Amino acid sequence: MKISTQQITARGIEQQSGLEIYNNVTTYNGEYINWGNALDYGTQLNSDTQFVIPDSASDPQVQALTSAPPSIGWKRYHTNTGTNYHGTTSPTSSGGYFTFPAEFGSGGSSYSGMYQKMSTVTGTEYKIDIAKAYYEGAGVLYVNTYFPRYSNSLGKVSYKINSSANTSFIGDDINYSVLTSNFTAKSINDVIVIYFVPTVGISSVSITNISVKEKREDFIPIYANDLWGNAHKVLRVSADETVSNV
Repeated sequence: MKISTQQITARGIEQQSGLEIYNNVTTYNGEYINWGNALDYGTQLNSDTQFVIPDSASDPQVQALTSAPPSIGWKRYHTNTGTNYHGTTSPTSSGGYFTFPAEFGSGGSSYSGMYQKMSTVTGTEYKIDIAKAYYEGAGVLYVNTYFPRYSNSLGKVSYKINSSANTSFIGDDINYSVLTSNFTAKSINDVIVIYFVPTVGISSVSITNISVKEKREDFIPIYANDLWGNAHKVLRVSADETVSNV
């Protein structure tokens, strides 16, 4: 019995495996933030747990995470006026906005932020999207991620920064745009922190939505339509291979 060595028949049927051509498609799926939509959250943020950053803190974000460990819901923090920081209040929610108040004064900049523990997969990449709405004054909006690790000096779990992104603005404006950041999870419970730091006077920024989605890369077979509109897989052949059209 003669065995055919032809890769593809005249009818377009593959005779060997591995002839398909694939396209790499990147998608972002799932949702890894709880209560990220400000409209749905109503005014609940106003009564969520808040922590006051001591004036001696070298890093307000790490201080908040270590002193008031994150949970699956939002927690907040803010600075008071002192030698190193100026005072403000914690973020609030109302009317479909998360609002971060801020003030730059004699102690320097204030810090106002919110944070949450996520359920992540170590080594998996995620994308953060923060939809901004409007701002007043001038400052910088940050989104950082952290992962837990034990601190020998503190004798308890502390947090190390994993990723950081920011956007700056000046003046009063309505600006519907998205702050995007990508990170690869370092633990099963990475933490997201969003905070605002002013650069002049009294300022604020309001956002409408916070979203974290998992990055996926899939290989999809490529199809093409023939003269009659029928879809067929696109196949590869060797340079010396011919396909009969009979």
